[in-house]
Amino acid sequence: MKKTAAARPVKGKKSLSYRGIESTPNRRTPQTKTSHEVAMLTGTKRQAQSGTVRDDRRSFTVLAWMIRRHLDNVSRFTPHIRTGDDNLNAILRKLIRWHGMRRNFDALGRHGRDESMRLFEACKVISGDAGLLKVAGGKLQGIEGDRLALPGGASGTHAVKLGNEDITFNSDALSFDPAGQRRFWCLCKRAGETGAQLEFERALPADDLFFDGYWPERFDAHRGVSPIITALNEGADVRETWEWMVLKTKASSILGFAFTRRGSDPLNPTQGEDPDAAPTSESTSYTQQLAAGIKARGLINLDLDEGDDVKEIESKNPSKEGIELTRELIRVVLLSLDIPFTFYDSLTASFSARIADRNEYEESCESKRQKNVDILDEVYAGWLIPMWAEINKFGLGKAIKDSGIDIEEVAASIRWVPAGKPWLDRTGEMSGHILSLAAGVTSTPRICAAYGDDAYEIAAEQKEYLEKSGIPLLYAQGGQVSVQSILDGQVKGKSDEPK
Repeated sequence: MKKTAAARPVKGKKSLSYRGIESTPNRRTPQTKTSHEVAMLTGTKRQAQSGTVRDDRRSFTVLAWMIRRHLDNVSRFTPHIRTGDDNLNAILRKLIRWHGMRRNFDALGRHGRDESMRLFEACKVISGDAGLLKVAGGKLQGIEGDRLALPGGASGTHAVKLGNEDITFNSDALSFDPAGQRRFWCLCKRAGETGAQLEFERALPADDLFFDGYWPERFDAHRGVSPIITALNEGADVRETWEWMVLKTKASSILGFAFTRRGSDPLNPTQGEDPDAAPTSESTSYTQQLAAGIKARGLINLDLDEGDDVKEIESKNPSKEGIELTRELIRVVLLSLDIPFTFYDSLTASFSARIADRNEYEESCESKRQKNVDILDEVYAGWLIPMWAEINKFGLGKAIKDSGIDIEEVAASIRWVPAGKPWLDRTGEMSGHILSLAAGVTSTPRICAAYGDDAYEIAAEQKEYLEKSGIPLLYAQGGQVSVQSILDGQVKGKSDEPK
């Protein structure tokens, strides 16, 4: 059978191959090797990444807004505690609330837990990674990612002597043990008048630093990469396009007057003057007076020669095409943090489209939130709670002993729930939750957790309020018997005994 043209092998190539990796004259040459990520983002380039993103955030409102929007959704958490022992639950809530205060959480006493987690996430987004350093007394100190570097932000290696041991740091500012585990970080301090220089401070044990970053989808990567780095060029394009469009609009908005003399005809005199009167010094200087007034108002006066003419030029700025281009560039910039365009411009989308965008965005936030939850679990479950139990802080050690619950089980009973999402349509969403409850596909604690609330805490507060006020709690939907009828004993099947 004769082969068709599509099935014939191409000379020098296989007929069935991955065309994206074939070298052709009209496409870029495919990469032939996979390098280590540190070769793609060396120490010098990592410093440039951090500095560029921070500088762009200072001068680009859209970038600053999208970072704040991202932080609002992935850095706020509330603890939900379920140990099974009410006394132990109360002590843990009190301890965690106490530790979240700025004087107890931050080593410098400047930021509480919520604000520290927000800054921690911001440093990860801007620099790619960041750390929280253990400090005596159960406090933490934030370490920005660009300080975890070789002195001067250089690439290559750096050797230091720690006691009798020589430690060598690679370009990622890390030293490893023979098994490949992190052993030491190279921690630098800012020096110089502007703090732009990095000087060696100390070899920081890896166990003393809670570290996290945005990994570049590789198991072999040791440092994070800012997700915004993919949108830096588009962000610069938006700023530059806006600047030129504004300059062009300003230039086209300048109004100019052209005065053309025809023979010996004078310019029109001011209103109220006799046109037949002999010209005076005031009337002959009218042109100069008008020109001076125009100049004082920032306008242009053209005194043309006889016979010259100027036609009015209309400029439509900014152009529709230019506006559409910047909108598409902004859309690309927002994608670097998975933020829907409807968050930026809600006027162009229907209500249902906004809800769909929010649901998709919530899904994209899950992994980012979980990274911060893991850090909080390491801080409290892995470090603080065992320490507090040992020193019997707020009576925690005694309460754990009395409850008979294992310390690890107690630590695992703390669940960090993301702060609630805002209601878009409270009535509609609540109706949907009620139907889900009736169908048995969800629970009240899950619904409350979606909005950042603790159903058990709400129930306890409600119970305490009702017991103290003496008011019975009864729920009823439309069409059911009234609460007063139930109280009066008028419902069929209820007791008819007199009150």
